[in-house]
Amino acid sequence: MKIYIKVFLLIITSTIALQATFADDDKYPKTVQERKAEEMGSILGGEGITFSPSKIKNDSTRSGTHNVNKYLWQAAINVVNFAPLQSSDNAGGVIITDWYSPKNKPNYSFKINVFIRDNVISPDSIEIKVFERTLKNGQWLQSDKTSDLAIALENKILRLARELYIQDTRK
Repeated sequence: MKIYIKVFLLIITSTIALQATFADDDKYPKTVQERKAEEMGSILGGEGITFSPSKIKNDSTRSGTHNVNKYLWQAAINVVNFAPLQSSDNAGGVIITDWYSPKNKPNYSFKINVFIRDNVISPDSIEIKVFERTLKNGQWLQSDKTSDLAIALENKILRLARELYIQDTRK
């Protein structure tokens, strides 16, 4: 009988330890739905092991009734403002820059396309495409490789959008 209790306690403590290890330490505000989902089925009353049916999409950052989140839009404009803007449509959530060459790399240029697809601040709401080219023998050659710049820009835009949202909610 003692072995069963020890095994049970070992399972419970390891489960709690795993949950604490993979706990979401994001300081991002949670919706009422998310907080209720975290408590639903909780053995320890809101803390510890929870059994929620599925992850609920965080709508707390939804901005108005438009299809484009205003914080994502403003963050994207601020982040890509170093490159000349070719086209932008805030209602459609599209930002397209012209080719840009950094001063220290005149034989290299890139173009950025930003697509904001939802009204919530999340990685699923934004898509960034970066086209790169290099100048060789007087001709621009387009690169087929996936650019790490797109990931860096996406992270920067999401971080800034969250900061803008938090600043706006504190007013």
